[in-house]
Amino acid sequence: MMWLSDIFTARKQKLFLDLLRRHGDLVVQTAHGLTAFVQDPSSGAADELAEFDARSEKVVTDTIDALTDTFVTPFDRQDIYNLVEAMDDMINYLASSAREIDLFKIKPTAEIDEMADLLLEAATHIHTAIENIDAHGDFAVECANKACNIENKVEDLYRRTLAQLFDTDDVHRILKLREIYRHLSNAADRADAIGKLIGKIVVKVA
Repeated sequence: MMWLSDIFTARKQKLFLDLLRRHGDLVVQTAHGLTAFVQDPSSGAADELAEFDARSEKVVTDTIDALTDTFVTPFDRQDIYNLVEAMDDMINYLASSAREIDLFKIKPTAEIDEMADLLLEAATHIHTAIENIDAHGDFAVECANKACNIENKVEDLYRRTLAQLFDTDDVHRILKLREIYRHLSNAADRADAIGKLIGKIVVKVA
């Protein structure tokens, strides 16, 4: 009956890879949605991002269920959980940025536009890294490192932008923009965490 055990093990392994890839797809779709919303806040893309956020939470739930139900996993089970949690956080921050731009009735600034573009670039690298995490580990780590490096760019822009913002006098606008910039910065921080987790996973299975 060993062959039967192998079949079930292979199916479980594929299930986790499929869940990670579904989540990677949602990361890049949400980042695409944010750039579209920033370019045209009247497009209704904020609602689409909220839907991506809800779908992300479903992937987290499905992954936890799979971890609970599975003895053998393709990667360290804690690493799998931490990775989906970090991706869910990134998606939530991206969606929250659009939601607050909409709620606060803020016209997206050039800095928001630049941050959104950088986050889309990071999300694209994360997506590619997840797609290659099992078969092309070195390439996955290369892509993951690029996502980590983008966090530095966003953080630098975030700090410079806040310094300029606090030189202005409109307190209400300052508070609203600071909250939006904070969510974008947190999204970049999560991209960095995702990149590091992917590197950790690849090293462990090498």
